[in-house]
Amino acid sequence: MKVKRKLLATFVPNDKIEWFLDLLEIKYSINNNNVFIFKNLDDDTCIMTYSFSGDEFLNLNEFVYSTVIAHKKGDTIYTINALNKLIALESGITNGNIIHSNYKIDWNQYKAKLILIFNDKLIINDIKRIFP
Repeated sequence: MKVKRKLLATFVPNDKIEWFLDLLEIKYSINNNNVFIFKNLDDDTCIMTYSFSGDEFLNLNEFVYSTVIAHKKGDTIYTINALNKLIALESGITNGNIIHSNYKIDWNQYKAKLILIFNDKLIINDIKRIFP
């Protein structure tokens, strides 16, 4: 049976980065070399991405900071819900069903961006990889 891997993105205050890296290594055996850190250029947080393996249920509420299941395309980090909302906005289709797989995103427009939904609004922030 193949082990499922999920990319997680955790939003951590700048002053808690080392603490969170230690937590990942001690509690989840995630080596620091497998964690990528991005600076959110639009606020005072960092986004730490790392893979989580396992078949067990993953309770994101047990994480200390806000954590989401994320996806990456190049240096762009996004959630599926945010991608679906972006497609709806770009396509102009607000009513009815959109066949999302038929719509192609111009990822060049979203280089080094964080795309997510917050309070039902699409948020697109600039990010910069700072580690490793």
